[in-house]
Amino acid sequence: MHPVLNRLVQAVIVFFGTSLLVFLAVFALPGDPLGTLAGDAQLTDTVRRNLEERYHLNEPVLAQYGHYLADLFRGDFGVTISGESVGNILANAWPITAQLALTAWIIELVIGIGLGALAALKPGGAFDRFATSTTILLLAVPTFVLAFFAQQVFGLRLGWFPVAGAAAGWPVAFLLPAACIAALGIGPIARLTRTSMLQTITADYVRTARSRGITPWQLHTRHVLRNAIMPVVTYLGLDLGALLGGAVLVEGIFNLPGIGRALFTAINTQQGSVVVGIVTAGVFVVLIANLLVDLLHRALDPRIGKETSNA
Repeated sequence: MHPVLNRLVQAVIVFFGTSLLVFLAVFALPGDPLGTLAGDAQLTDTVRRNLEERYHLNEPVLAQYGHYLADLFRGDFGVTISGESVGNILANAWPITAQLALTAWIIELVIGIGLGALAALKPGGAFDRFATSTTILLLAVPTFVLAFFAQQVFGLRLGWFPVAGAAAGWPVAFLLPAACIAALGIGPIARLTRTSMLQTITADYVRTARSRGITPWQLHTRHVLRNAIMPVVTYLGLDLGALLGGAVLVEGIFNLPGIGRALFTAINTQQGSVVVGIVTAGVFVVLIANLLVDLLHRALDPRIGKETSNA
């Protein structure tokens, strides 16, 4: 089987397995969504029975999952108990979260690789020690603490960035929350880049390139960094899921109307269809990102595809 087709089959299996687990976990939770919808009002037996039949609440969980998948294949994420389309909720919230996660991903990429590459130029030097200390500090501070600190200092006291909301638009409204999310990823990317470059710089082809008299800048950018970037690309692909998870927390602190706020609201009101829809969409995005990372690996190093095909 072709490696790309093999990865697609694996992604489909993972999607079904993950969506089933999420569906079972959400709809196995105790609670009464119809009672939450009614509030203080009392539902008659007839109304309750009709609502249960309409939303398949009177059927076994696996049967409900079958209905959910059938609707999903038609592009329908379902409706909430109050009748609102889950697809509309996702369409309104995902652009905010996507902008936030993409901004955080770019910050990770630029600062992480930059710190790691500069630290590898002179191991044990002053900048190497500074980069190591900075990345350890960023890893040690919890995201919510960093978010509150950044909001107070850079938002309220200095006034450099909006304190909350997305009214200022991209990128101004997203820089501060994205930096808080990216802080956790900068350290690993910088360490991966530094270690991989130090291993690559002793390779034979690098010594050959150096003997040809090319400049240090050309040596590090064309021959060392390009070949040392593979582990970093892998991490960046896998880190997308962590970025989306961090976005859920940071969106609440910075009052951004993204997936995080929609998820919190759905959990508080026991809107299981919204929770499952958000998580399913997130799983789909992560699987696509990992598939793209695999394709990027093959583009950066064609030997990977040949080795897999010959195996």
